[in-house]
Parts: sequence; structure tokens; C-alpha cells
Amino acid sequence: MNFINLIKTEFILDIKKLTSYKVSFLTDIFMFFIVLFTTLITGLDSAFANEYAIDINSGKMMVLIGFIFWQISSTALGWSSANIRGQSLSGTLELKMQSKYPTELLLLIEMLTYLIISFLSFFIIFIIFIVVIKGDLRDVIYILTSYIVAFPSLIGMYGIGLFLGGISLEEKQVGSLTFILQSALIFLSDLTSIKGRLFNIIPFNAGIKIIRQMYLGYQVEGYLIFDYFIVNILWVIFGVIFFRYILKNVRKNGSFDNY
Repeated sequence: MNFINLIKTEFILDIKKLTSYKVSFLTDIFMFFIVLFTTLITGLDSAFANEYAIDINSGKMMVLIGFIFWQISSTALGWSSANIRGQSLSGTLELKMQSKYPTELLLLIEMLTYLIISFLSFFIIFIIFIVVIKGDLRDVIYILTSYIVAFPSLIGMYGIGLFLGGISLEEKQVGSLTFILQSALIFLSDLTSIKGRLFNIIPFNAGIKIIRQMYLGYQVEGYLIFDYFIVNILWVIFGVIFFRYILKNVRKNGSFDNY
């Protein structure tokens, strides 16, 4: 019951906090819309249509599925790393460290709150996209399914966010590094082209392939499910271990006093 009350309280507080960042939130939506538009005009939909021998509208859906995974994973990464730095500056991170609940859990709840709210906005954009390509109810269902299947990748990207957030506690500034990583993931992931199994080390890559196989009516390959869960479990374990090590170090050295 205490855990449920924790989630409820954090959820309410985070929603109130997010209302103070309307401009930043709208800017994120605009930027992702530009990225989606740019991705489509590059002809990737035609490339996927040719690769899978499907019609052009289905090719657009293949691009959209990849974009959905990248969008929410990129948001999870950017939000978690920036939130850690912001809270270290404001002093609230130290308060979280004194809670009986793990700091990583409290930060995770905050991230999920933000993603739930952003989902509502981005979903509207995706529905407009479906209307433009003259999609149907099946396409809408696969958009929703993509969000559900993407959940493990959020956990993995959160692990990377903890890693970058931990670095920011020591180096004080990793905003540029986070942006570069978010951008690089577009070209390294299965969003833009067909990649080998090695690239499944990217948290959301195997998830993209799983949904695309489902959408095309193929039987989902077992190794993709294995890669998807193992990779994301390893990323979050790595992130938590590194973040706790950094927290222990900055507390020991009094680094919070330098902000």
C-alpha cells in the first residue's frame, strides 16, 4: 500500500511540476514532428516498400513504427539525464537520497509520468499521420501496440540515462553528449535501414523488428524477443550500478556543495 501511495503522490507532484514547462514540452513535440517529416521525405518509405515487397503506405507505417520507438526512447534518455542534473542543481536529488525508497525508483516514476503525458500529444500527431496516408483501424492498433511493446526499451534507455546523469554529477554538463547520442541512434538503429543482430545492443532495435514482423504477419523470431529483454535488463542494471557508485562518491566527497 505504501508503494502504491508513493506512485500516486509522485505522479500528482510530477504532473503539477510539468505544467511549469509548457514551452519546453511544446518545443519537444515540434522537434519530433520535424524529424518525422524529414524522415519520410528522404524516401525511406519507398526503401522499406521495396525491401519487404509491400505498398508505399505500408512502407510509411514501417518508418512510423521505427520512429515511435526512437521517439519515446530518445525522450526517456533525454528526460532522465536532464532531470538528474536539474535536481542536483536544485537540491531535490539530495532529498530523494534520504528517502526510504531507492532514488532510481523515484526518478523512474518521474520519467514515466512525463512519458504518459507526452504520449497523449504524440498520439494525436500519429493519428493525423494515419489519416494523411489513408490508413485504417489496423494501423492505429499497431501504433498503440508499438507503445506497449516499447516499454522494455524505456527501461533500457533509462539505464543509459542514469549513466549520463551520473556523469553529469561529476562533469556538471553532458547536454551536448546526450543530444549527439540521441541523433546518432537514428542512424545506428533499425529506424532507417535493415541492420544485423549486433545492433540489437541498442535498447529499442529488437523491439522495432518485433512490431514490424507482427505488422507484416510474419512469425516473430525467438532470438529477437530474447535479445530485446536481455539487452534492456543489462542496460538498466549497468545504469543503476554506475549511478549508485557516483552518488556514493559525490556524497563522500561533498560534491553537491559545489553546485
